[in-house]
Amino acid sequence: MRRIITAIMAIAMLSTMMTAQETGKPEKWNTPYPVQRVEGELFAGLPFPADSYHGATAKPGLQLGAAIRYNFKGTPFDVGLQFDYTIVNHGNIQSENCYGGQTNTLLSLTATGAYNFRQGHNVNPFAGIGMGFARMHVDQGYPYPVNGYNFLLVPKIGCEFWGLFRVYASAHVIRKGFNSLEIGIGVVLGGRPKRK
Repeated sequence: MRRIITAIMAIAMLSTMMTAQETGKPEKWNTPYPVQRVEGELFAGLPFPADSYHGATAKPGLQLGAAIRYNFKGTPFDVGLQFDYTIVNHGNIQSENCYGGQTNTLLSLTATGAYNFRQGHNVNPFAGIGMGFARMHVDQGYPYPVNGYNFLLVPKIGCEFWGLFRVYASAHVIRKGFNSLEIGIGVVLGGRPKRK
């Protein structure tokens, strides 16, 4: 958990420092620039369990995903869809007939919305939220098998640099054992500024 908090603080400090470098420009620091209407993103992250689960220890997992966003003209808002596969690892689970790790997986699709604090600038902090559904799965060989669907909430913050890549911190809020906190990086496809 300390690693996640440290990573979030590092993202915030990095975006603040890079934003400060641009404040000497004559235009207001957060004046939005027009950008291409549609953009995509491919991202990968490192998720950690967000809650205790049968006495398990938190272990890093893997997150892979893709997103598509629509940027509203003349505003700092965007909406989109996000698809991701998230592995939440728990180590040393204690149960009656087993002592070992367990891998909980989520396959999710969420509708997203975000606010871009410096749309079109070289440094663009953002904050958003996603809502949707996910398939939860744990194989029968593990101590606590699960197979089902549930509503999912995905808050996300981060910063986009030069319209090329994003660093982010996010969470998946769905159910105990599957809740996770992630840090990651994404490559942005499209959405470039349309400066005159």
